[in-house]
Amino acid sequence: MPTTSIIKFTDSSSLSELNKAINSVVEEGAKTVLLLTCIDNNYNQEKSKEVLQQYTVSLCGAVFPKIIYKNKSYSQGAIVLGLMVHCKVVNYSMLADSDADLKSYIQIKSQQIENYQNFIIISDAFCNQCENFTDHFYDYMGSGISAIGGGAGSLDLLSHPVIFTNQGLISNATQVIALPCPIKNSIGHGWEVLDGPYLVTSSEGHYVHSLNYRPTFELYKEIIQNKIKSPLPTDFFAEFSKHYPLGIMSLDGDILVRDPLQTNGSYLECVGNVPVNSMVYLLHSNRNKMIIASDKTARDVAQQSTSKTLLLFDCVTRDLLFGEDIGDELEAIQSPFPNTCLVGAMALGEIANTGNGSIRLLNKSTVLGSF
Repeated sequence: MPTTSIIKFTDSSSLSELNKAINSVVEEGAKTVLLLTCIDNNYNQEKSKEVLQQYTVSLCGAVFPKIIYKNKSYSQGAIVLGLMVHCKVVNYSMLADSDADLKSYIQIKSQQIENYQNFIIISDAFCNQCENFTDHFYDYMGSGISAIGGGAGSLDLLSHPVIFTNQGLISNATQVIALPCPIKNSIGHGWEVLDGPYLVTSSEGHYVHSLNYRPTFELYKEIIQNKIKSPLPTDFFAEFSKHYPLGIMSLDGDILVRDPLQTNGSYLECVGNVPVNSMVYLLHSNRNKMIIASDKTARDVAQQSTSKTLLLFDCVTRDLLFGEDIGDELEAIQSPFPNTCLVGAMALGEIANTGNGSIRLLNKSTVLGSF
C-alpha cells in the first residue's frame, strides 16, 4: 500500500525547527501538512505567522498540552505530518451568537465538503460552541461519516490562538480536515459506574448546577466522602476530580464521560455539555482498566485497517493520572502496529463516532484513527 504520510518529529520548542520540518515534508511531496505542537513551545505569534504564510500547501492542526510520538508524550516539540493526499481544510470561526445561527452557518460553510465522508475535527477547547458545532455538523453531513479529533488549548484554561492555518494561528474556531481516504477509528476509556444514577435538575451547557435538586458540588463531595470513608482535604477537588468523573449512560449502555473541570463551590463545570433531565453516574477506574481499554481500542483499529498513518487523540487527564507511567498506555496502543509510527496529541476533550455512529465530544477517553 502506498505511503499516506511523512512524519517529522522534533522535541525542540524552536520555531525554526518547526519551519525546517514543514519545509522538509513539502519538499518530499506532501499535499497537506498537519501540525501538532505543544503549548509550552510558546511560539511568537508574529513570527509564527511569517512562517505559516510562506507556504502555499494547505496547513492545518493545532497546539495541545502535549504531543505523542511512538510510546512517549512530550510537553515541548512538534510533529509535522505531511499527508500525501489533497485534503480540504475548512475553518469555522464560530461567529454565530445563537444556536440557530450556528446551525445555519455550519450548513452553508459545509457545502464545500458535503461529498466527503472522512474527517479530522480539531476544536479550540475553550470555544463555547465546540460541542454544539460537532452535533450540528453531524446532523448536516448525515450518518455514515467517520471522524476523529480533539480539543486544542492549554491547561491554564485560558483562550489562546491554537488552530494552525496558512494565515497564522487563530482562536475560537473549529477546523475540519476532509480526507479523500477512509478513516478507521475506535474509542475506549475504561471508566466504570461507581454510584448513581442522579438526575440533572439544573444545568446550562457545561455547567451542572444541581443533581437531585441539590447543589452539584455539595452532593459530589458527599458521595466521594461516603466512598472513601476518610476526611477530605479542603482543596480535595483538584486531586479527586481526576479520579471521579461523571458519566451519562446512553440507551445502548455506553458511558459518555464528563470530566469535572472546576467549581465555584456550588456548580461543577465539565468538559462537555450535561443536559437537564439526563441521568448521571459517578465513575471510577484504575490504571490497569484504562490500559486494557486502550489496548482493546488499538486492536479494534488493527483488525479494521492496514493503513500506514496512525493518529491518536488521548485525553490529557489520562496523562495526568498515569504520570511517568503514561508510556505503559501508549505502548499498549503502539503494540498492534509494529511497523507504523504512532503520533498524536494529549487533548482537552476527544471527538469521534460513538457506538450508534453519531459524532460526539468525549472526555477522559482514547480516540485512535488509521487512514
